[in-house]
Amino acid sequence: MCPDESKAQTNKAVSRLRICFVSPYPPRFDGIATYSHELVEAIKKLGHTVYVICNPDLDAGGHGGQQNVFAARDPQKAGWPQDVLDIINKLNPDVVHIQHEYGLYDIDGRLSTDLLDLLVRLNLQRIPTVVTYHSVYSTLGDKEHVFMNLSLQLIDAGIVHEELQKIFLPVNLGWVPQNVTVIPHGAKVLEAGGVPDVIESKKEYGLQGKDVAMCLGWWEEYKRFDDVVEIWPQVVSEVPNAALVIAGDARPGSAGGVHYKPTLLKAVADSPAKDSIFVIQGSFQPKEYLTIENTADIVVLPYEQSSQSGVLAHAFSLGKPAVVTDVGGLRAEVEASGGGVVVPRGDLEQLKGYIVLLLSNRQIRERYAQRALAYVEKRIGWKYVAGMHQLLYLSIIKKKSRAIRA
Repeated sequence: MCPDESKAQTNKAVSRLRICFVSPYPPRFDGIATYSHELVEAIKKLGHTVYVICNPDLDAGGHGGQQNVFAARDPQKAGWPQDVLDIINKLNPDVVHIQHEYGLYDIDGRLSTDLLDLLVRLNLQRIPTVVTYHSVYSTLGDKEHVFMNLSLQLIDAGIVHEELQKIFLPVNLGWVPQNVTVIPHGAKVLEAGGVPDVIESKKEYGLQGKDVAMCLGWWEEYKRFDDVVEIWPQVVSEVPNAALVIAGDARPGSAGGVHYKPTLLKAVADSPAKDSIFVIQGSFQPKEYLTIENTADIVVLPYEQSSQSGVLAHAFSLGKPAVVTDVGGLRAEVEASGGGVVVPRGDLEQLKGYIVLLLSNRQIRERYAQRALAYVEKRIGWKYVAGMHQLLYLSIIKKKSRAIRA
């Protein structure tokens, strides 16, 4: 469905729904938490009531500004699916919407099996259930294959962010799931959305007067930020005023991230161009995250694999051109938006060439920036994305032959 159709549907009078999210949520510093918060706020603007069952860390749930938030999703605790189900039954929602990423549930080698436990319970109680899959690759490993195969048979609808993700699922699973819907990762134009302007953002981080390339996000080996560090001396030789910002950290609990972090930091420390490389280490609150990303003149995502990227969506919302590799949702989003350039995976010469081109040519950057902002405004704005979710919720409730609660 095109955005205009979704908008038309959204503007019609519809029954008010009671929706229960199961997801990380602010104040947790997490991409899925930020995504859920932005989506929840957009859905609430359509007149629906949204509850959130989230992690009990960082004082989440119950404090000021956290109405209808329940801190009971604790994957470290044995039996947490029953705790979550107990709250769901008390809330009596029309639909349950779960956000899934393997790092959220693969605790102590359990491979998301606890989440499957919850999905079975929801299925047995005939509670309409939606799962957004944030990590769906063109080739699924063994654990991903098992989880996707089982979970899709237990839920009413699965959401992926890219058409390519949906296309590759039957190839990986050996059967064609009929309950998978493509809804893009939402974003909003943030040029005047409470984020300091570019000059102020750069001043805050000591980058004033610099042409900034940025690698932002959780540090994982497959993201290949060290490739940008490797070519950086060549970039600086052609763009003397260039600065590279590496922002983020290893995700807590990620064995791969913990292993990759010293490799990345050593590459920076050993670089002949280390004086022009700035490391901003940490997990960031939403405004801090956007302020950091706003220092960039271009965002560079040289991934080896990708399903989709919240970093890219936020880059577009700030009008930042992107240089990405030709993998998964990165290529699809850049080609659909015209907001950047795509280079072959592992081709460091082309990667360097496009970084140099964009950093040294403001006019080209501006052209890509305007395309990125237009794409957010017209194609992936939260009001459209929320409308698509609303239509999906209503359709699965109808199929369940279940009356919407007053």
